[in-house]
Amino acid sequence: MDDDLSARGALEADLERLSAELARAFQSWRRQPEPWEFGRTNELACRAFAIQYAGNAPYRLYCDRLGVSPADIDEWRDVPAVPTAAFRQVPLFVGDPAEASLEFRTSGTTRGPGRRGRHLVRDPELYRASLEAAFHHFVLKRAGGDADRMLVASLVPPFCDAPDSSLSWMADAVVSGFGRPGSTFLASARAIDWPRAERFVTSAAAAPDAVPVCLFGTTLAFAEWLRRLEESGLSVSLPEGSVAMDTGGSKGRDGPSRERVMKELAGRLGIASSSVINELGMTELLSQRYAPLAGGRLGESAGPPPLRGPPWLLSRALDPETLEELSEGEVGVLNHFDLANVCSVCSILTEDLGAVTENTVCWAGRSPGAPPRGCSLATAELLRAQAGRTS
Repeated sequence: MDDDLSARGALEADLERLSAELARAFQSWRRQPEPWEFGRTNELACRAFAIQYAGNAPYRLYCDRLGVSPADIDEWRDVPAVPTAAFRQVPLFVGDPAEASLEFRTSGTTRGPGRRGRHLVRDPELYRASLEAAFHHFVLKRAGGDADRMLVASLVPPFCDAPDSSLSWMADAVVSGFGRPGSTFLASARAIDWPRAERFVTSAAAAPDAVPVCLFGTTLAFAEWLRRLEESGLSVSLPEGSVAMDTGGSKGRDGPSRERVMKELAGRLGIASSSVINELGMTELLSQRYAPLAGGRLGESAGPPPLRGPPWLLSRALDPETLEELSEGEVGVLNHFDLANVCSVCSILTEDLGAVTENTVCWAGRSPGAPPRGCSLATAELLRAQAGRTS
């Protein structure tokens, strides 16, 4: 018993040290983005995996079934990836799940409301450090030059209204971390206050101090706003440096074209198309990727602009059948490795398709129908390990 307590205490101390080191590194990158200051991604990946293997029981069983231990890991690519489906089945957390500070739930939009995954978060401040560093670099710096704060209006409800939503937690962090006085939530758990949204942009456009605005919302919310603006005939010209950040498309459902919606909305609100930023995030990850509506593309391809992220978020495309890594530019199943996930699982196997070139992602949509075979097999392996069965 004493040995167990001692080992648990040592593990928690290691986790706290690594979490604090990562938070400092994220904050340092925010202040000086280039280069990635400590350049020790693989060392950090190995340390994170050793902690997760020791303290995340379902993950350890899965790794043992695959025959992978910390002794076998030399770089982030060697770390076993957990399918997103596993977050609907087992608590993936370093330590006692009851110690989690936050519990985020997936929306259930593609698998039904009864099949929601959950991501348990031990250290919200590590999440905040990763989120704020990337948002500052890819959103504020892109549009607002040296501005550190803007007038933020969120079409996403605050976290108090949606306490299991990682997106609402992000909205809170953006409003509190980057919002000037007058920043606000235009949405609640029940509805978006469209008349107040109209008053907000009208007032911001007419204000003598010309403070740049950051509009934060989902593509579907922006599509509804565009419809209302078209019906009312309202157009404004928001201050120079204003941005609109949308948090993705219709998540596997039929829905409006993000590019059309955001381009036309930007025109109605007087926002430069280069200042319309798409954010791609997942409940299972604590770091995000971003892409401008207008900008460079990967190579000479004609796809959407590439999604870029902080250097602690690494991605690759895998063969849907074998899960072997594909060459750069080939479309496959996306595997993300996020050091901000140190308290749960860093390597996540998604059901998204995309191509990766120099760690930038061109998202190609959700896999149609059933998960790719490789994802299904990986999920089955995890569940067999959890049940203690062999086959």
